[in-house]
Order: sequence, then C-alpha cells, then structure tokens
Amino acid sequence: MRLSIISGSHRKKSYSLKAATYLQHLGHLEGFQNVDVVDLSTLDFPLWNEGGWNASEEWSGWKALAIDLKLSDAFVLITPEWHGMVTPALKNFLMLCTSEELGHKPVLLASVSASVNGVYPISEIRMTGSKNNHACLIPDHLIFRHCETLLLSDKTVSDEQFDKRARYTVKSLAAYAKVLGSVRTTLKEEMKKFPFGM
Repeated sequence: MRLSIISGSHRKKSYSLKAATYLQHLGHLEGFQNVDVVDLSTLDFPLWNEGGWNASEEWSGWKALAIDLKLSDAFVLITPEWHGMVTPALKNFLMLCTSEELGHKPVLLASVSASVNGVYPISEIRMTGSKNNHACLIPDHLIFRHCETLLLSDKTVSDEQFDKRARYTVKSLAAYAKVLGSVRTTLKEEMKKFPFGM
C-alpha cells in the first residue's frame, strides 16, 4: 500500500514537515510499503481557478503531482493552525483535488500548534474539505500540541502516550486503506457521473 503525507505549511523546515517525517516513519512501521511526503512549501501551484481543468502550462506542476496522488491508497493532511485556520496552501490543495486523487480513500487529519490549540483546522477540514473530492476522513485525528518540545526528531516524540496514540491512528489508517480499495473498485464508473458532493 502507498501513503501520501501532505505537509501544508508554507514555511521551509516547518514543524508540520517535522510531523510529516515522524508520521512517515510510523507509516513504514504500520503497514505501508511506500510513504511519500509532499511539502507544499516547495511547490508553486497557482490558486485554484478554472484553468486547472485544461492543459495550460501554469498547471503542469499540479498535473504531475496529481498523477502520483492517484496511485496512493491513503493520505495524511497536516496543517499548522494559523489564525485558527487551515493554511491557504492546504485549502488550495483540497480545492485542486478531485475524486480521481482522493475519492473514497482514507484521510487522517493532523494539526500542529506551538501551544494547546490545534482543533479549529481539524474542524474546518471536516466541515468542507471533502465535499467535491470525496475523501473519506477517518474518525481519529492527531494534534501535535506544544510542537517545539513534542517533536524531538524525524522519528521520535517526547510524549510516550502521544506516540502510542499516533501509532494506533496510523495503524487504523492502514486498516481503512485495505478495505476501501474494494469501495473504489465498486464505485469507479458511477463516480464519474456524480463528481460533486451535495
């Protein structure tokens, strides 16, 4: 199985990217053979517009990434909490994705906070983030609170209980990925007739 982890911060060397590499490590331990990290701070996609539906040159970078995303069985979306919200880059990513990339695939949400916050971005994505791309947001999520002391390295965190929770959550993501494959197979042709959510 293949997992794609999307780091949604605009900042280079962000704590969101550090969280992504930690979850990449757990992904390998919990059943994913291939785990890719996509760092949105290194990509320069335009903001969503109708041009994304045609072959204009400005969208060539997105088109290449979209081909890779279609091969993934599961996703992790990571965002810092900026002004209580999801980053513009991650919102743009969700607007660009269709059911071709995310449709009926399990998605784990994670947020990163320097303090005790982090719940608002999770709620924001749960409310609108899957409407037209048909992503299946799994019930559990992760919040990397006090990230500066929690994230020790690419593979370890300072809180043993958080580590146990994170391992369980990534394991559950892998379990969802295994069973949702048959859902995509069943609905593949029908999905083309109903590309937008209600």
